[in-house]
Amino acid sequence: MKRRKELFASFMLMLATMIWGLGYSIQSVSSADLGTYSIVFFKGIGGIFIFPLIIILKRRFTGKAVLQGLLIGVCAFIGCALQQKGIELSGVAKAGFLTVLYIVFVPLIQLLRGKKISRKMVLAVLIAVAGLYFLCVTESFRFSIGDIYLLLCAACFAVQIIMIDEFVEHSDGLVLSLVSQTTMAVLSAFVALLYERPFPALSPVSWLSILYIVFIAGAFAMTVQTVYQKDLDPGVASLLMSFESVFAAIFGWLLLHQTMTVKEIFGCILVMIAIIIAD
Repeated sequence: MKRRKELFASFMLMLATMIWGLGYSIQSVSSADLGTYSIVFFKGIGGIFIFPLIIILKRRFTGKAVLQGLLIGVCAFIGCALQQKGIELSGVAKAGFLTVLYIVFVPLIQLLRGKKISRKMVLAVLIAVAGLYFLCVTESFRFSIGDIYLLLCAACFAVQIIMIDEFVEHSDGLVLSLVSQTTMAVLSAFVALLYERPFPALSPVSWLSILYIVFIAGAFAMTVQTVYQKDLDPGVASLLMSFESVFAAIFGWLLLHQTMTVKEIFGCILVMIAIIIAD
């Protein structure tokens, strides 16, 4: 029974990962009409559609769960905003591989919290740093601003994964998902109203992108992560979600015809090796 539960949770997380991988290309297309924070708003607003499910299943709101959801939401808002900026500046494929470096940041954050780090994790970090060099550093030995956004995004998502792993032990996953996504939507709406056009003219493609971001990448996939991550070891869950980078590169090539240099592909391979070793 436990094995069946783990297999189903693995399937659901992999499905969410594929959705997020495709989401890179869709967010890249929608950025032609929508600003960064408007896209993050649509990703968070999908959480509203979880509310009827919470009522039907009679899940309880507690002060602790609301506070924890707020913390997750703030972290997700910052991470998603940085990710969207990175997608616009560095491209879909590179964004996918840099974002999943959260799998290396997770143990490093745990180390700062006083937990031991294994030798294989040290090796994974060293390989990841080498991969970053080939993937991001130009002839002038500088990271682009988009790459820096994506590295900060990966750190934010690492904190988010740690918080979900700890909070879901004592709070309802659906409640955490609703509160965190609503927090994302409120924060991004506030910033969007200050700095972006609130009602831009949208193309039919952008409207389809919004529907995907709201209902599939937001309401469905983000809830899947919050609810099913608890049924798996954090390392296994992180490994499954790290394949987001592979899906991002595949869909970026198929849909947007984005290519990478041999040097960047080699960097991606090293990052993927680091990700696998980390688990």
